[in-house]
Amino acid sequence: MKPLFTLLAIAAFYLPVSAQPETATVSYLKVDRQAITYELPFPEKTIMDAIDDKMEQLGYKGKDSKGFTVYRSVRMPELGNGEYDLYFMAERKSKRNKDNSTVTLMISKGSENFATPNDDAALFTSAKKYLGNMVTMVTTYDLEMQITTADKKYNDLVTEGENLEKKRKNIEKDIEENKKSQENQLADIEKQKQKLEILKAGGKQ
Repeated sequence: MKPLFTLLAIAAFYLPVSAQPETATVSYLKVDRQAITYELPFPEKTIMDAIDDKMEQLGYKGKDSKGFTVYRSVRMPELGNGEYDLYFMAERKSKRNKDNSTVTLMISKGSENFATPNDDAALFTSAKKYLGNMVTMVTTYDLEMQITTADKKYNDLVTEGENLEKKRKNIEKDIEENKKSQENQLADIEKQKQKLEILKAGGKQ
């Protein structure tokens, strides 16, 4: 039961703040386009990094275009059997709310022939479902990055500990050598004092 409880706790923590993806109108190249928007409980950079990571795994490389990251000629079973250009953008919801962002998806059927909910209802339905499930992808990516960061910090601490241990051993060695030097110096001083006493007494060395 514990693993199930853990998964439920993680899912509850990362629940999206917007119930369902919505159709919206956005401006691209000074023309209004139909898009799908969805609010996610992550900073915009985390969302875009997660999308880019997933797309790279699928073999697609994004290119910046007027605030969007575009992945061209994408084939995804989640969207159907077609080949599409996907335009992604994530924006912070507000200046004060840096942990929630709105992700926007526009879909082109090629040559900036953008899909619309009227002409491409099935595609928009699939895209909404895909966007609605994105919280799992972003959550997975975010946790993986946290683990990677934690691993790096741990390894850095291990390395630092090893270096401190070496320094400790070197310091202990220096302390022992210093003690020996003190003893030798003290012995030399005693010898010199003895010689001085002999001279003062008028004796011979």
